[in-house]
Amino acid sequence: MAPPPPSPPPVSLRVVVLSLRVLTAVFLVITVIILSTNSVSYESQGTAMKFHFKDVYAYRYMFSAAIIGLVYAVIQLFFTISELATRTKNPINYQLDFYGDKIISYLLATGSAAGFGVSKDLKDALLALVALHSTDLVDKFFSRGYASASMLLFAFVCLAVLSVFSSYAISKH
Repeated sequence: MAPPPPSPPPVSLRVVVLSLRVLTAVFLVITVIILSTNSVSYESQGTAMKFHFKDVYAYRYMFSAAIIGLVYAVIQLFFTISELATRTKNPINYQLDFYGDKIISYLLATGSAAGFGVSKDLKDALLALVALHSTDLVDKFFSRGYASASMLLFAFVCLAVLSVFSSYAISKH
């Protein structure tokens, strides 16, 4: 006789999981918006320059991590809403939740760390190397870098909590 199918988690836990998945997606969308609009134009010693987030490799990595995390979050949102609607969970989704949450959370954590590190180091280096009349533009550019790294960090925290939930769920099944 086949064992009975695993029972879905309680409704309250499923609502918490859905809320965390939505928060993760929102934080990642904010990260992508902040990073993609992050550019400054300034003039130094008679030379006009435009600095965009694509000019910094760590910001490119942050952007890639946010996009990959956003795709994963949208896929997981679909599965979570489907689970809430049908009140059943496909056994393969336990594996996807377990491994996916862990891998993507580490990706988001490293992207956030890269963003914080490069924002600090490049801001100091740029201010030391370039003679500017005002540091407002540099502050604006790197403040947006800090903001996007913070949003990525918040997305990581949400996904790390989801990773704990998925570890608990897979151990029960």
